[in-house]
This record gives sequence, C-alpha cells and structure tokens, in this order.
Amino acid sequence: MKHLLVLLLCLPAYSQSMVVNTVEGNSTAYPTDQVESVTFTEETTEPVLPSAKIRMKRSIVFLGHSIWRNDNYLVTYKSSGSFVTPFTGVFRARGYQTLLGEVFDFPAVYSPGPDGGYSGYSLGGTSATDEKSIAVVAKQSGNGWPSVQNAIWTIDFITNDFKRNVPLGTFADYKNATGPATFYGAVRQLYDRIRELSGNDVIIVFSNATKRNNSNYTSTSRNTVGCTLADYELALLTCAAANTDWYFVDQNRLSGITDENLPAVTADGLHLNNLGYTMAVRPWISVLRTLADK
Repeated sequence: MKHLLVLLLCLPAYSQSMVVNTVEGNSTAYPTDQVESVTFTEETTEPVLPSAKIRMKRSIVFLGHSIWRNDNYLVTYKSSGSFVTPFTGVFRARGYQTLLGEVFDFPAVYSPGPDGGYSGYSLGGTSATDEKSIAVVAKQSGNGWPSVQNAIWTIDFITNDFKRNVPLGTFADYKNATGPATFYGAVRQLYDRIRELSGNDVIIVFSNATKRNNSNYTSTSRNTVGCTLADYELALLTCAAANTDWYFVDQNRLSGITDENLPAVTADGLHLNNLGYTMAVRPWISVLRTLADK
C-alpha cells in the first residue's frame, strides 16, 4: 500500500512544523502556515479477509453524532472560530464504522440516524421536547432503531451536549428518570429505551469526546451553562458506575489526539480527518476486543 504518513510535531508556539514521510524514506518539514494542502495519491487499501477478523457473538448498533455520520462521506477542510486549518480541499472519510468493520466480524451491524448518524444531536436536550436530543429521538416511533436482543450499542454524543449548552442536572435526575431536559436524565431515558430494544443483557460501549477547538468551544472552555467537556464526561461515568454492563472508551486520553495536533488530525478542529480516525478508533478497538467472548 503506497501512502503518505503525516505527523504534526508539537513544538513551541509559532514554530510548529509538519513532517511528511514517504514510502521511499524521504522526509521534509514544512512550517504549517506554509502548507496549503496535502494530497494522498495512489492510496489503496487491501481488503481484510473475514477469516482474519475477530468474530463477535453480538450484533452492534453504532449510535453517534456527525463524526460517525461522516464515515464514507466527502468532508471539507475549513477554519472554524478560533481554529485555523493549514489544509484545503476535500477528502472521503474512512470513519469509525469502516475501520471497526475491518477488525471485527459482527453478526449484524446497524447505524441508525439520517445517513448513518445524528449530526448536530446531543444526548440531552435543552427542553423536554428538544428534537435534537437523542434521548427524545429514542422515544419516537418510526425512528428506525433496531430491536436486536443482547446487542452492543455505542454512545458518543457529549461534544454536542457541551456545544448545545445542555444543562447537566444531578445524579438524582438519572436515578429518578426525570427526562431529557438534563444530561443526567437523558442518559437514563436513552438507557431505558435501549434496554427495551435489546433486553437487560445489552452492552453499552460509551465514550468521552476527543479534543476540540470549533465554533469557539474548546477542550477546556466553559459553555453558557457553566460546564466543560470534562463535566459531561464525569456525569456519564457516574451513570455508568451504577450499572455492570457499561464499557468506557477513553478517546480523550488514549487516542493521541491533543489540542496541539488538532490541525493535523481534524478537518475543522472537531471533525476527524483520516489520520484522526486511525488514531481515535484505537481505544474503541481495545474495548471491543474484550467483548468478543461476551
């Protein structure tokens, strides 16, 4: 497989450079403010034979936001708010579903949502009837969600809860099932609906968010309800700790995506490019490997 490997070196401010390594062994460094675009040519992917994949006992339902929806989509590089990309152009995303499908052989695979994901949707809502809340969508008839016993479900939304300024609430909202108007209540409503569809032996694989710098919402900033990304992560972990069938994917710390290398691994400070996907999928693979015999 011929390819270019692109790596952003984390150097002091205003001295970042991009190193481009070729299959011939040549290496050239470019200041990032002088790189207009990177084009990948003659790139082919060898098909993975089913016999080489990890055979899973359970089917999987990929429930995720726009970064999941972008699998096999044409994605455009663009600056956003305080984030400035050094690249231009369009690429076809090889996203989570594609990359996980090259490693695992599931009995069945589902990706509900418009075109395979819920772009712009948060888990919680800004009101009890917020149509951009996955917890609200979960209760709608005709939403296309599959009824598959004992399936694995992914949950990856909190970067949008942060961006949409969803009120956090408290763990009491989870325990008392108060509904989707708080993040804690929405987690409970979604989980209850998933169990209705897949039974009490369902497995939830949930994640925090990768780093971001998009629309002036960053990895460390606070939104208009006073919450950081870490606040939603802690809330989700708290809900998961109350159950025995939840598995945590730490994209934030284990993917290798940092605030410093966001220009190299995202299209706009949030949505991953193909290098970013190959990094972000690694902790998902590690967790799913542990579920092969479940």
